[in-house]
Amino acid sequence: MNITETLTQIIKKIIEIRKEKGLTLENIAEDLGISVAAYNKIEKQETKLTYERLLQIQIALGVKLNEILGIKTENIYNQKLNDYAVGHQEIENLYQDNRILTEKYIASLNEEIAFLKTSLSKLI
Repeated sequence: MNITETLTQIIKKIIEIRKEKGLTLENIAEDLGISVAAYNKIEKQETKLTYERLLQIQIALGVKLNEILGIKTENIYNQKLNDYAVGHQEIENLYQDNRILTEKYIASLNEEIAFLKTSLSKLI
């Protein structure tokens, strides 16, 4: 689905929810602080729907954003990571690898600084 189709689906859902709740264009426009004509242009997709305006509409409709976007939260799984989780071990390994590389890089820079100081002292 491309962006235009996605926005069309979002607008259709907004209209559907508005009608289910018995709200008119006037009700939503008033809540948004815009004219009915301006809100009507949003529903007709003559005006671009910004994220900020989407959030305002969501509040005016009294629904959660996932309902407008068609996201089914029952399919979202939360996984608790603990000290023995694989993900934690991978992060720990990455940290150790980066720490070792960083220490080598610092040692190399210190050697270069010492060399440059020695070279500079011979010139003076």
